[in-house]
Amino acid sequence: MFQSAMTPYGSIIIEIALPVLLMLGAERFAVYRFLRTPRQVAWVQNHWWLHPNAISRARYPMGFIAVLLLHLGYPRLCFLFFTFWMITDITDGDIARKCDLHTKDGESIDPFSDKLMYSPMLVYLSWLGWLNPFVVGFFLLFDITGQASRHFTKIKAANLFGKAKTFLVVVLLIVVGLEMIYGPIPALGRTIHPLLVVCAGLAFCSTAFKLIPNYWYANILSILNLVCGLAGCWVILAGHPPVYALGLVFLGQFLDLFDGRAAERWGSTPQGELFDDVADGTSFGLTVGLIAVTAFSQLWVGILIGLLYLGAVVYRLARFVIEKRKQGILGGVETFSGLPSPAGALLVGTACVLIPSELIVGSLVVLTSLLMISRIPYAHFGRAILPKVPKIVRVLVLGAFLFLLALGVRRDQYLVPLLFAFVAALTYLASPLFWHPKKATPPE
Repeated sequence: MFQSAMTPYGSIIIEIALPVLLMLGAERFAVYRFLRTPRQVAWVQNHWWLHPNAISRARYPMGFIAVLLLHLGYPRLCFLFFTFWMITDITDGDIARKCDLHTKDGESIDPFSDKLMYSPMLVYLSWLGWLNPFVVGFFLLFDITGQASRHFTKIKAANLFGKAKTFLVVVLLIVVGLEMIYGPIPALGRTIHPLLVVCAGLAFCSTAFKLIPNYWYANILSILNLVCGLAGCWVILAGHPPVYALGLVFLGQFLDLFDGRAAERWGSTPQGELFDDVADGTSFGLTVGLIAVTAFSQLWVGILIGLLYLGAVVYRLARFVIEKRKQGILGGVETFSGLPSPAGALLVGTACVLIPSELIVGSLVVLTSLLMISRIPYAHFGRAILPKVPKIVRVLVLGAFLFLLALGVRRDQYLVPLLFAFVAALTYLASPLFWHPKKATPPE
């Protein structure tokens, strides 16, 4: 259905990629060119049809129109039409910020318009058999519940999980659209179901975090990180491939990236710091230590190397808490003394899975352990480095990594995402050579 006789990749570039890039480029040029001066901003503020809420409401029927175009046999037009209106979701956010047109109603209108864009398409594609209807139903159940919760909860705006969900749903629809138009594309088709499952999980998290009290956000993230660590330990002890345990460590690192910031923004419980330390010690210490044990042919060597690494992580976490309390530091820090334990876990875990040489792996584990207990200043990735990276770069890198990860899960082949993570860890390990923090503070 809707398949093209042309060479798929050349056709994709000419018929899809170039028009989409032109639309996005024109939108970015218009936003930056015509919102530069106070006079231009005032002009936009005085025209109701350029108000962010008006643009969001204009998207209400467009998802249904996109489905109609697809049903009538115009898949390419549907693809470009849908993409154009999703690009306007970027436009209204920029206008709201640059023109100070943010409203409380907009916090509900914008995510509602996004749901009306992609929900009809998800239902139609599940009806055609491209998507699993049960997973789509699960996704829509929590997506609709999350939208309804805005009527009785204080938090109206989309949270982190909601934004990630919307981004990945659009990626999912792009992948399915390309398969429909150009026929089976092995590198893309295998990612459809994993992407849909991830979207459903994010929809659940997005809704759950709207209904749970704010001060429990950080604790929940820490507890989920702990669960990932315990599950990773079980994977190793049950004799499953270490790469699965490493995948759980990756997930724990993602959760750990935000638990401290959640505590700063919304507060936490008295046990919050304890939850975080236990979770980090389990995921980044115990689980990765067990992964290190499996990397050596002689058990006693693996146990010694694993205990060395675990001891370094525990010492680092304890030193951080003690010195932070002595210095009276409240909240998070932007600079660490020594390599942070999440970075150490990423480097050691990927090295143990990727590198066959026990000598190289052992050397990397020892080096990582020494760096973690050292006083070398390392910038906090989430607070000091990530904010300086352009948003578009962050989105593209995250999207590429998630795509590669989904492809790896589908094929059960993880070489490319593991290399991606290993290079990132090595780059951060060497970051003190080219990134000079202002002042070192206690280790994480």
